[in-house]
Formats: sequence, structure tokens, C-alpha cells
Amino acid sequence: MAKARSPNYPNYDLEGALSLVGKVYLKDGRNKVSRATLATHLGHESLSGPALGKIGALRAYGLLEGSGEELRVSENAISALKAPPGSDDHKAALGRLAMQPALFQTIKQEFPTPPSKENLTYWLITQGFSDTAATIASASYLKTMSLVDGLGESYNSDAYSGGVSSGNAQSSAQKGQQVKTMDGERIVFTEEGHPSQYLKLIASGEVDDGMLEALEDFVKRQRKRLKAAPQEN
Repeated sequence: MAKARSPNYPNYDLEGALSLVGKVYLKDGRNKVSRATLATHLGHESLSGPALGKIGALRAYGLLEGSGEELRVSENAISALKAPPGSDDHKAALGRLAMQPALFQTIKQEFPTPPSKENLTYWLITQGFSDTAATIASASYLKTMSLVDGLGESYNSDAYSGGVSSGNAQSSAQKGQQVKTMDGERIVFTEEGHPSQYLKLIASGEVDDGMLEALEDFVKRQRKRLKAAPQEN
């Protein structure tokens, strides 16, 4: 009988993952690299299980972007690595990266304030995690939240959950018109025209080239509709 697999989770906390992606950035900057090259940069001779685990953690946090054999260090990763500690750019990047893993978003919804390690581990077991996976996942989450809470202000998942932000603070549209998201979803973009006109983009998982192409097609179709619409006198 095959052994049941635990749900996906990053097996490194954000600080540990940043240390790993720093090695990649040191070797290749923002060049596109294959998974085999990533494994070498991370200290492995091949795409072994440990190497894939590290790459998976980097992708879960959004520290790597792209797809297939064309991956590169993300802009958020560079901000987290290079922006002056304590600066707005550094804080915002850490906050966005911390809430990239879908599991972390789910935990944040279940536990608005950080739970004890024992409580979180037990809850993860009830969600289908093995004892070992639950222990690792709970440690990754709590250490990551501790890093973000150390920014000097209370962590606000709504302010930092998106991969793109139109400002340092929530707009009036965000404050007055909260959109409920499902498990694993996050708001990645918000733009306000005026208080009664705003756009929000909700995503789940990695925003890759395929998703961006679909978004570009949507924008093109909307522009055609606007041009075809009768103009008001």
C-alpha cells in the first residue's frame, strides 16, 4: 500500500530560504537558470530529493519565478536581499514573501494570531499531514511569522499578501470593500480610480508566464470593448 503524502509545504522558514536564494543570486544574478543549475548552486551534484526540496521552498515563497527549466530570482527576493534592513522596500518584500505559500495563507485564516507550536502541529495533523511533516511545517510557519513580526510593527496579512502593491498602505477601496478569498487565494494587485471604482486581481499558486499571457489577453479584449462602445456626448 502506497504511503499517503502530506500536503505541500515549504520545508524551510523564510529566513532559511532567503539564505538559499542568496547563493543563487550570487552565482547567476537574475539570469534564467535550469533546475539542474539551481541544484548545483545550492550545493548538490544532481536533482536529488534534498535539492528538489530546496527549489520547492524557494518557489513556494516566490523567491524564484518562471516555469519549467527557465527560472530566475524574483524582484521580491532581490528587495529582501539587497534593500537596507528596516526600509519600507525591505519590510514590504518580506511581508509579501512570507504569505506566498498557500499553506501559510490557510494557517493565517485559521489562526489570526500565532498559535503555539504544539497547537499548530496538531491542527496540521488533522489536515492530513504526517507527524514529521506537521512538525517541519509548523516550525517553518512560526519562524517566518516571527521574522515578519520583527519588522517593528504588527503584521497585517491584508497589507502584504499581494505579490504587487499599488502603495505602502491599503487604499480606501481596500478598507471599505473587502473581498473574501478562498483557501489558497490571495489578492495580488489593487488599483483604485475613485472610491466607487477599483480593480482587484485574485490569484492562487504561482503567477507564471502562462497566467500573465492570459491576463494580457483579457486586457486586450477589454480595450477592444471600450473602443467599440458608443461614446457619450
